[in-house]
Amino acid sequence: MRHTFHQSLTWDHHRNTVGKVVIADHQLEFSIPAALDGPGRGTNPDELLLSSAAGCYIMTLGAMFERSQIAHADIELRSELVVEVEDGIYRVSELHHYPTILNYPHEKKKILERLVHKADERCMISNALKGSVKIMVHPTFQEEHHENSPI
Repeated sequence: MRHTFHQSLTWDHHRNTVGKVVIADHQLEFSIPAALDGPGRGTNPDELLLSSAAGCYIMTLGAMFERSQIAHADIELRSELVVEVEDGIYRVSELHHYPTILNYPHEKKKILERLVHKADERCMISNALKGSVKIMVHPTFQEEHHENSPI
């Protein structure tokens, strides 16, 4: 089975231009980030890459929870992308995912600990980045509390 994804972009030849990208009928502006002396309007390729990686990771993890019959657990995710500049060359060096698994049954913790790392192995965006980007997962677990249990 093969899937093909499409998008269209417009950009003129000036460095500080604000471009437009159309993805699945959604139009976004993008430009060079202000931190890199650009206009900082809309999103940028770094944020789009981070969003792709984080979205892929959390959806993969959610699907793995479902297949593992974990019906009760919430996932929150914070992710960060590290870009290094050496000799004027920009390079993505690290991607960190910080998933927090909330309100899960205590007896499911072992499988959850395994799945938060396995999701990175199964995520197609992570797999596309591996070899050139160091990807790390830093999970936090907060199990559900019952009204009769001490906090």
